[in-house]
Amino acid sequence: MVRPAALILLCISLGGLSLPGVATGATVGTAAAAGASQVPAAVVLPAQGVNKHMGVTTCASSVCHGAVMPSKTYDVLLNEYVTWSHDDAHSKAFNVLRSLKSRAIAAKLGIGDPAAAKECLDCHTDNVPPAQRGEKFSLADGIGCEACHGGSEYWLATHTSKRVTYRENVAHGMYPTADLRQRAELCLSCHYGTADKFATHRMMAAGHPRLSFEMDTFLALQPPHYRVDEDYKRRKPTYSSTQNWSYGQLAAALRAMETLQGPRVNNNAAFPELALFNCYGCHMSSMRRTDWSHRLLESGADPGSVPISDGSLIMAWIIARELEPQSAPGLLRLSRSLLAASASDRSQIVTRSREVGASLRRLCDEAAGRTWKPADERQLLRTLVAVGTSGEFRDYVGAEQAVMGIDGLLIELGLANHFRKRIDELYKLTQNDEAYAPEQFVASLQQLQAELDR
Repeated sequence: MVRPAALILLCISLGGLSLPGVATGATVGTAAAAGASQVPAAVVLPAQGVNKHMGVTTCASSVCHGAVMPSKTYDVLLNEYVTWSHDDAHSKAFNVLRSLKSRAIAAKLGIGDPAAAKECLDCHTDNVPPAQRGEKFSLADGIGCEACHGGSEYWLATHTSKRVTYRENVAHGMYPTADLRQRAELCLSCHYGTADKFATHRMMAAGHPRLSFEMDTFLALQPPHYRVDEDYKRRKPTYSSTQNWSYGQLAAALRAMETLQGPRVNNNAAFPELALFNCYGCHMSSMRRTDWSHRLLESGADPGSVPISDGSLIMAWIIARELEPQSAPGLLRLSRSLLAASASDRSQIVTRSREVGASLRRLCDEAAGRTWKPADERQLLRTLVAVGTSGEFRDYVGAEQAVMGIDGLLIELGLANHFRKRIDELYKLTQNDEAYAPEQFVASLQQLQAELDR
């Protein structure tokens, strides 16, 4: 199923990237999970590995992954490099740093050339240490093959052999992107951040776009350079759109909780890291507005307090209601305590986020092995829409996550074409955060709910 143009515009605006030639016909693999993937326990992110990164050009030969057209006879497409270089925004990530906008941001931050600043390179290219760069390696390649698949020093020569298994290549340093858990960990390392790299409030004040992430949607937007056929299923696990969405939301919420426990909050600075809080708690307010009211997770928060960003947290609660119903009330209670703590001592934020994180970690374990049935997905959809019609997504961060979740569930259920007009309307309403009107969004959701009930 093709994602609508409105969705592509939404994600371009969030990422601040121009995507010439984006393939809008990209779809997400929807095969049922093939069971627990056999991934070694000691997997590290590609940027943290010790193997050399040999460079994109080592993969780009026309007899390797640089064919113009996809192969109809081989067990891989062989045109992966062409797809990446022409249609994948990751290949343009380094070039963004050469733009006038990036230079203006760097000048405000006082970090010199953004194409040489570690703060920028860590997410805009495969910024491994010089000692781990092969002869054909180039930072200008952006987020290239090995930024996701791991340094190929010890698997480049073996990964084409049918006598060497996928598991063996992973043991030699290939990153297991096919595994749901590892895939989310990898994506979040840039699209949310880690202890070592993070899009701070200071960066955003200088002009860096606010980060937003939803794994299933982002997988759909970037054209897949693999084919989920019978050979793929024999070698690797596969997941449905709902599995990608649900696990991705839980993993994103867990990453946020882990960050709240670290030095970005637990420090002696005048303010904690404000990027961890809801941007629109301040930036969409007016001194003359008197319409403040509690949202679901804010029942214990006071007017005037700056809420912790909870876009993925409210999605996690919705998912928990179907995934593990007995844990959902506890997650809601703990989440409310966390948001109430945002106006109190920082140690309370650390304590409460640790409690929420423990609950989310259990849900992640459950979601990693869950195969969603159509009846479950329909209930997820109805719950998501019902929460929205109650006014819970007056906040823009929640609204954008809700639209992407609703669209993915409709696609998975085979109902996207029937409700396309309504979904496109929701995307249009969330296309521009500065023009977001909560009342219109709620009204559109109410119309969608009425159509779902027919």
